[in-house]
Formats: sequence, C-alpha cells, structure tokens
Amino acid sequence: MSNIADALRALPYFADLPEKLILSVCAGSETVDVEAGTVIIEEGSDSVEMYVVVEGEMTVTKHTPDTEVELARIGPGEVVGEMALLDNSPRMATVRAAEKSQLIRVPVEAFEDLLEDSRVVRRMFRTVTARLRDIEDKIRHEERMAALGRMAAQLMHELNNPAAAVARSTQELLRTYAELGEESRSLAGVSGNDEYHLTPPQQDLSTIERAESEEAVAAWLTAHGVAGAWDIAPSMVQVGWTPGQLDKATAGLDDERLAHFARWVGLRATAEQLIGEISIGAGRISELVRVVKDYSYLDRGPIQEIDPTSGIRDTLILLKHKLRGIDVELDFEADLKTVEVSGRDLNQVWTNLIDNAADAMGDSGTLTITAQNRDGNVVVSVTDTGPGIPDDIAARIFDPFYTTKEPGKGTGLGLHTVHTILKRVNADIEVASSPQGTTFTVTIPA
Repeated sequence: MSNIADALRALPYFADLPEKLILSVCAGSETVDVEAGTVIIEEGSDSVEMYVVVEGEMTVTKHTPDTEVELARIGPGEVVGEMALLDNSPRMATVRAAEKSQLIRVPVEAFEDLLEDSRVVRRMFRTVTARLRDIEDKIRHEERMAALGRMAAQLMHELNNPAAAVARSTQELLRTYAELGEESRSLAGVSGNDEYHLTPPQQDLSTIERAESEEAVAAWLTAHGVAGAWDIAPSMVQVGWTPGQLDKATAGLDDERLAHFARWVGLRATAEQLIGEISIGAGRISELVRVVKDYSYLDRGPIQEIDPTSGIRDTLILLKHKLRGIDVELDFEADLKTVEVSGRDLNQVWTNLIDNAADAMGDSGTLTITAQNRDGNVVVSVTDTGPGIPDDIAARIFDPFYTTKEPGKGTGLGLHTVHTILKRVNADIEVASSPQGTTFTVTIPA
C-alpha cells in the first residue's frame, strides 16, 4: 500500500490530493506489471477499473469496419479506462502494453472516491474532452483513408486485370507483327540481299544527333519519292534506320517499288513504336494502382515496421504531376533502420511536406530529400529552393487553419496535421528557412 501511495504522490495527476484520499484509493488498488503486448482492457468489455501508468507505455486502439485504428499512446502519469467508468458503459477501445510497463489498477470503488475531489473531476474532464476530440479526428481520418483503400482495391480489380491483358496482348501482337512483316515482304517479292535486316540495330543518340539523323532519313525518303517522309522519319530513326541501311535494304528495287517498300518500312516502324507506347501505358496503369494501394496500407494493421523511404518514393510517384519542372534529388542511407508507425499516417506526412515544397517552388527548383540514421533515430529532411518562410510567420506554420496561400488554395491544416501525426508517435519536426529555401527535418524513433 505504501508503495502505491508513493507512486501516486510522484505523479502530477495525484501529487496535490489530500493524504486521506490517496490512502483511500490505495486501499483497494494494486500494482500490476505487464509485458509488451499484454491486453489490459478489451474493447466491448465491462468497465470495472481504470489504470494509472507508472512506467512504460500503453497503446489505445479501436476496431473500425476496415481496420484497427490507433487512437492514443498513454505514458507515465496518465490514466486510462476512466471514460467508460464515468458513464458506466462498455469499453470503447482496447488497451495493450506497447512495452514492459508498471501500472496501478484502481477499482471502480476507489475511482468513485477520487470523484469526490473537484481537482480530479476537472482533470478527468479535460482529459476526456481532449481524448474525445482526438478520437473523432482519428476515426474520421481513418474513414477517409479506408475509403481511399477501398477505391484502390476497386481500381486494382477494374484496371489492373484489363491492363495486364493489354500488356500480354501487346507482346503477342509484337511477335505476330514481326512475322506478318516478313510474310508481307516475301509476298511483295522484295526479299532484299543477305545484309538486309527488317529491324536494324538501334543506336544510342543524343538529342542533337537524333535530330540530325531524322533530317537525314527524311531527306533520303523525300529524294526517293516516299510519301509522308517527315511523318515517318522519327519512328524509323527510333528503331535504328539510317540512310546507309536504307540504301542496302532497297538495293536492286526499281523506283516505284523502292518508294512503296521504304514507306512500308516507315509505317511498320511507326506501328512498332505505338505498340511499345501501349505496353508502357498499360504497365504504368498497373504501377499507379499498386502505388495507391501501398500508399493507403490497405488490409494492414494500424502499426507496422516500415522503411520510411518506400512511402517517400510512392508519394513522389503520386505527386509527379506537381513536380513537373522540379529536379528531385534523393539521398537515402543504405542501411536505414525501420520505424514502428502507422504507414498511412507517415505517408500523409510526406505528402503534405512534398506538396508544400512543390507549391513553394512553383514551376522550377530542386527538391532534395535525405534519410539517415542518427542517434537511434531515423532523420528525414525535405528541402526546397523556394523563397523561404518569413520570420514573422515561421512560429505559426503548425497552427491549425493558418495559411499564407490565397483563399481557396489552402486550408491551413496540412502542417498542423503533420505536427499532430508526428507528436502521436513521439517524433519531432523542425524547420529552418532562409531566402534560399526551406528544410523540414523529421526525427522518428527507430
């Protein structure tokens, strides 16, 4: 009993309570030591006690139709389980030990004794209202992310299957088209000499060399009376044709047959290029759907051991449209540690930071993202080359609804959301800014 009393007196929540009340609470309470992963409160169970955290940390989670949502982390000096006791209702959430912890179990009778002191009532009122606001915000956020996840799953079903079919058909079309080309050439009686190949070796050309080669091929085609020379020349150069190779391929043909054969070769090269673009497009659809699904962490638990850089890469793909004209430089340490966080929440951090950086730079600039291990943490920096944040507003950028953007272009919640998410996982964020750019540095416990 004396140990429990000493522990309670050492906590700010109970430090100023009368000795008589402390001893009354201790009379029915007990010290409980739990290992990591131990569930002390089960969602939906009866309310018969609350707990005071003396050492360690507890996680509070709630089931939604789609997943399990982490609502809070409770550390030393905080209480948990009091909300259900106040209205005598079933438990609203599950509480489990995040690490080895020491707790004080306070039964309902001792809890009712505590309510006789107005100071405890005010503290519980503040705690309960703050937690209710957090719970509402987090559940709404999870519902939005779950909706995104369902959309991603539907997209995966609706788009990925036909995209894969298109990709398979494209490969078969390329094979069939190559055989069709040979048969067409044979039927036309223009088999050519032994040095001729329908698809010449491709060349690695610079932009200037490619332009010069296209001009040379177009000139050759024009000189030999080939219709649409300037339309088909780029595709012919793309697959490797040069004036010299065209000379070899058409050797021995009369002028009329040469013109038709050369145009056929050009149209075939254009068709091959279009088939390749279709294949790339189908693959791109499948890749984007995968990124959206991974980004939303659909069908995964609320907390995962993740590599933060994978989320950064996915976010860069999703925000590619905003980064046109902006150079992106990545510098990630090779043996970067994993972090134990909600992948969806962390991706929202990267989304807001990268989106803000893109807005700050406009149509040009350099976005630099680094990630490294430092003192047991993973440190990620997002740096832009924008005009910087004025000193008079730097202290307010994490305030809710504060924005420097024009009306209709910003809600002022992006950086506030970032700050809230990182605080939830005991991570920190710092900002350094100058007229040459701004750096946000995120430090996450590894």
